[in-house]
Amino acid sequence: MNRPTALLAILLSGWLIAPAAAQTQGRTSSGPVGASMAVLATLQDADVLPPEGTPEANRVIQIVIQFQAAFMKSSDPALREFVDQALAAKWGDRSAELGAAFRAGGWTSEVVEALSGYFATRSARERARLADAFIPFNMRLADFERLRDLFARARARFDGQGRDIHQIFAHHRRNMPGGKRDDRKERRDGDQGVHSHQS
Repeated sequence: MNRPTALLAILLSGWLIAPAAAQTQGRTSSGPVGASMAVLATLQDADVLPPEGTPEANRVIQIVIQFQAAFMKSSDPALREFVDQALAAKWGDRSAELGAAFRAGGWTSEVVEALSGYFATRSARERARLADAFIPFNMRLADFERLRDLFARARARFDGQGRDIHQIFAHHRRNMPGGKRDDRKERRDGDQGVHSHQS
């Protein structure tokens, strides 16, 4: 991460101004927190985030956190079907594995990509069902469109640089709470040497 202190400040400010996020996720484990941080770090690397400390930047943080909570935790059939169908359409045989990992640990770039692409193919009626399911999380369809746009712009910028957004996300995820680098602190023994290049 190029500016970890600044990013952490943004994230913390987002948690402080987003009580709805805390309410919907409850006492959130390090996995989803780290996953949200990794998404924000990836978007920051692409230089597509609004200026730090602005209402627009705070709103993006809320969007990342709240949609993660919605797609991970909601029991609404519309949301659960949307996630499952999006992953199946994009990733085929990998969809069950990716879905289980997402519902346990939060965002991955593959999940964001799948949801973004699948949403574009949905009818107005299906989008209306999603809009209703977003209401308990204080999110709107326009907010999800904002997340889709940010991800698309980031991917386009990385593609133009010959970089892969999934590799960039994975790098950030390893270094965030709940990532492999973080996890090794809790191990009594094991494969610390595998990740030593990240130290």
